[in-house]
Amino acid sequence: MNKNLFLLMVGAAALTVGAGCTRIKPDEIGVRTVNFGMGKGIVPADCGPGYHRYLWPLDTWHRFPSTVQRIRFAKDESSGWAQQSEPIEITSADGDHVVMNAEVFFQIKEGNAHQVLQDSGSDERYKDVVRGLAQDAARVLFGRLHTEAFYTEKSREEVREEAVTQLKQKLEPRGITLVDLLVESVEFDPNYENLIRQKKIADQRVELEKAKSRAAEEQGKVAKVKAETTAKVQKIDRETEAEISKRSTEIDLRIGGMRAEASKYAAQLKADADLYKSEHEAEGQKLLKAAEAEGTERLNAALVGEGGRNLVALEAVKRLNVVDVTFPSVGYDWFNPSEMAVRVGATGKAGDVSSSKPEKK
Repeated sequence: MNKNLFLLMVGAAALTVGAGCTRIKPDEIGVRTVNFGMGKGIVPADCGPGYHRYLWPLDTWHRFPSTVQRIRFAKDESSGWAQQSEPIEITSADGDHVVMNAEVFFQIKEGNAHQVLQDSGSDERYKDVVRGLAQDAARVLFGRLHTEAFYTEKSREEVREEAVTQLKQKLEPRGITLVDLLVESVEFDPNYENLIRQKKIADQRVELEKAKSRAAEEQGKVAKVKAETTAKVQKIDRETEAEISKRSTEIDLRIGGMRAEASKYAAQLKADADLYKSEHEAEGQKLLKAAEAEGTERLNAALVGEGGRNLVALEAVKRLNVVDVTFPSVGYDWFNPSEMAVRVGATGKAGDVSSSKPEKK
């Protein structure tokens, strides 16, 4: 019995605790409002994920997303998780009607959910605030553009950045942080779009003609540069050939001069050699003549005396051509050489050589 009572009491306590709590999910921010008594009103503090006090009817809880949210301004319904809104209609500086498809990304600033509730109210009224401020910024800032400027990406981007800055300044005091503002597309009145298209085609044709003109001009410049280059190359070739010819002539002249000097030097050497030869040949002839004269003089001197007569006798004997010899029987001794020499003209008497006679036995 005591055990059952205990379980009953625990169950009652758990039911009481469960009934007095509320759960805030991980992707939510909770804001509590006190409905009665002291401290009545919005509690100036955000509550994160978890379980928090909930005493009904004393407390009321409001929940806001903690993640990035998106509002899409477009005709189609392929918005996914974004809240869909009609496209933003803009009147250009020229008075033309322009329809712009855009997206706004934003997030409740950390610690400011209670401020959002205080400023915008409960439920999703804060989204209406974001939607209205985004439309106003787009209409005012993009409305300054002329219709043709909408086709220029640079112009659109400049205005978009200005709209982002302005929208951030207006949302921050309300506890909302702007993440970005994106422009998806811009649409015009069909008639005007046709006119713009034709004008763009005409402009492109004009640019094409300008490009062709510039191309022709560049081709002319290229041809001119090519001709100038060819002329310069030819001039350089001529100058090079002239320089080569000039240097060849100078080299030939130098070679000719060197050859002339060499010939002159060789002729001089030959002349010197011939002179030296002539001088020494003359000296040799002079010495030879002197030797011959001295020999002749000495020969003549030798021939003056007995030796000369003996030499003549000898030469006479050498020239004798005796074919037949008859010897007398008496009177001469033909086998005595001295006698024979005397008979042919040699000097000396026969008795001087008698000692050479053989003795008779």
